[in-house]
This record gives sequence, C-alpha cells and structure tokens, in this order.
Amino acid sequence: MNTIHFVMMGKGGVGKSLIAVTLAQYLAKLERPLNCVDLDPTSPTFKQFGALNVEHISIADNEANIDPTRFDVLMENILKSDTDWVIDTGAPTFLPLVNYLAANEVFSFLVESGRRVVIHSPLVGGVAMHETVSGLKALLQMSDCPIVVWENEFFGPVALNGKRFLQTTGYEQFKSRVLGVVLLEKKDHKTAEADLRSMHARRLTWNEADEDDGFMTMQRNRLKIMRRDIDGQLDKIDL
Repeated sequence: MNTIHFVMMGKGGVGKSLIAVTLAQYLAKLERPLNCVDLDPTSPTFKQFGALNVEHISIADNEANIDPTRFDVLMENILKSDTDWVIDTGAPTFLPLVNYLAANEVFSFLVESGRRVVIHSPLVGGVAMHETVSGLKALLQMSDCPIVVWENEFFGPVALNGKRFLQTTGYEQFKSRVLGVVLLEKKDHKTAEADLRSMHARRLTWNEADEDDGFMTMQRNRLKIMRRDIDGQLDKIDL
C-alpha cells in the first residue's frame, strides 16, 4: 500500500519545508519509490532541493489567485501511481486545500482507493506556538487520518504551561491517531543549529552536505549526528 504524506499547517515559517525535506530523504533512504510535490504558490522552498526531484504544481491562476480546481491535477497523478508521496502544502495553500479536501472527501476517497494517508504537522515554541497548537487541533478534527507531530524547537521550547505535547489533554484525546512525535531538537550549543540552517539555506540534502567542501569536517560530523537522531525517531514510527 502506498502512503500519501501531507505536510500541513496554516501558519507560515514554522518548518513545513524542513519537515518535507527531512521526510523525503528518510523515505528515499528506505529505497521506497517516491514522488515529491510542492504546492506553495509563492515560496516553493521544497522545490528548490534539486536532488529530491520535487515537482511544483502551480495552483494559482494568471492573477495570482489560488484556483482550488487545480488540486484535481495532483489527485489525478496520485491515483495513477503506486508510489509514496510527500506533499508540502505551503501556508497560502492551507485553507483552499482544506476546503477542497473536505468538499471532495479526498482523504476517505484515497483510503477507499487503497492508499494510506498520513498528515505531518509542526508544533513550534515561541510566539507562534498557540497558532500551531490551534492548527494541529483543526487538523485532528478535520479527518480520521493518522498524524505525525514534529516538535520544532528552533523557535524555542515546545511547551505550553510547562507541558510538552505528549503531556497535554489534547494528546490524550487524540493519541490513538498520533503515529508518533519527532523532536527537532535545538542543541545547547549553537554550532549544530547553524550547520542545519546553513545546509537548509543552501538547499542541500544530508548526502550533499556530507560531500560539500564548504562544510568543515566537524560540521559534517554534527550533521551526521543530527540525521542519525532524526532517522532514529522516524524508525520508530509506522510510516
């Protein structure tokens, strides 16, 4: 059964593309046939990672208005394939896509067609935390699909009133649907964070960074450690 991974969150700039890039590399390492799609009409970051062969599907018309019917193209491609998919939705696409998914009962249709749907959603610390918590609740309420929560610490500790997601009543209510939680840990020292930001800013994959002379030996080693940690967490999740 092929799996369709939707990376979704209405708030922009909270790490959706980082999740999509990381997830795509993990699935590729497992040698699973994979298609990657970027739906962001204004900032298609996922598309810019050339090694991942990401397709950008334009969902905006000539006047830069989002045309929900263009999601039909994506659905047609999915239904004609037997591969896994990683779909980075982009913040401007979120509401039109959610409306399209609901009106067309897309998730249930995909499941009935023999596909598995998994939603990936970031939670961040800092000022955007409440927005991402609200966004996650909305995603949990909109469908019965399993969800992977990515706690992104690069904006601050991901804790509300001293409680992490796994300690909240929200998790208790929906824990049967949560496949797992991936922690994108902000290390105590700034070096690893800077290495990751540099790699992402240059649109490099883990493998490309490991072979890039622009990174010193210890920088490459820190990135290897980070990848090992994240992949180890993903190994424990039924993707």
